[in-house]
Order: sequence, then structure tokens, then C-alpha cells
Amino acid sequence: MKNIVLAAALSLLPVTAFADGHSKIWNMAGLGNAPDTSEMMQGTTGSLLINTSTDLWDWSQAPKGFPTLVTAECSQTVAITPEGVPFGGVGVCAMMDPEGDLAIYFGEITPQMEYIGSLTAGSGKYEPYVGQRFIGTVTGMLGTGQQMYHVVAAD
Repeated sequence: MKNIVLAAALSLLPVTAFADGHSKIWNMAGLGNAPDTSEMMQGTTGSLLINTSTDLWDWSQAPKGFPTLVTAECSQTVAITPEGVPFGGVGVCAMMDPEGDLAIYFGEITPQMEYIGSLTAGSGKYEPYVGQRFIGTVTGMLGTGQQMYHVVAAD
């Protein structure tokens, strides 16, 4: 069950680029490492799973001027029913690229196991893309909690 919950707590975070004069998110793949920390808070009507991890993002399809590989520090909180079924949550990832530009992503983890989010703050090359939305899904997971995910534009 914990692996299913970890899949719900994935960190799926892209950036955007210009295409034909419009902002557009490029496809991105991510590797969610096994959680660095994990805490379960038991309640009477459900539980909260709180994870942190350092994820690796493949931006090989990024436009010129963006790095092709970055890491991000991610934190997720997932609500779980007494039966162990995830029913929602939130995730935040923060990254600083090799040039010192930063980006913070925030997203909602849905009961359908999707991660719907946006770039909520950015500096340098990321600043013009604040507000861009994305959808992420897990494409594979190991028993250790490591997972692969894929991200595409929401709009």
C-alpha cells in the first residue's frame, strides 16, 4: 500500500518554453528517488503521509538556454483513508539550475493519482513562465519507492 501512496505523492515538474510565440511546456521525464524522509501521521478518520526526496529531471527536450538535467528538492503530503486509499494531497518542489536561476512548483495530487500543478515562482529564465500548468503521471515504480514519471502541458 505504501508504494501506491508513494505513486500518488510523486513530484512531476516541468518548465515552459516559447513555441511559435506562445509559452509551451515541453515533455519531461523524472526519476523520483526513494524518500529521504517519510512520516505517517495517524488520525481517527484518516492519515497523512509526508515524504521528502531529491528527484532527477530529464529536460533533454528543453530549448536552448535551459539545462538538460536538473535535481529538485520535493515534499509531498498525501491524505489516506482508514482503508489505506489515497484521496488527495499537495506537493512542492524547488530547484536551482547550474546558472543560479530558481523555480518553485506547487501541485495537487488528485484521487485519480494525477499530479496537477504549476510553476508558482521563478527567477531568471523561469520568471516569464510563472503560472504555466502541467499534468504528471507515474509510468513505473519499484518496491523501494523509486519511480519514473512523465509530465505534459495541462493546456
